[in-house]
Amino acid sequence: SQALAGLIEGEFVRSGRHSRGVKQAGFLVLWAASMPAVLVETGFVSNPEEGAFLASEDGQEQTARAIFRAVASYREQYERGTRLVSAQ
Repeated sequence: SQALAGLIEGEFVRSGRHSRGVKQAGFLVLWAASMPAVLVETGFVSNPEEGAFLASEDGQEQTARAIFRAVASYREQYERGTRLVSAQ
């Protein structure tokens, strides 16, 4: 989960968004998950600039694409690691 969260944060930064860092929390919804689980905070709607970005079609597209790229990258890294282990 930390690796996936870091990849998502990196994609947000590359797309020009402000990083507030990756943090861990014991949310019940994430606890004891058998797969990576992250909650993505995309911004604050109470901030006029972020709210406008998140409400715009372009902002939603940019945010969704950043998350998609991070998940695809995580999957690629995971599968590469799995192949390496299974080949031994």
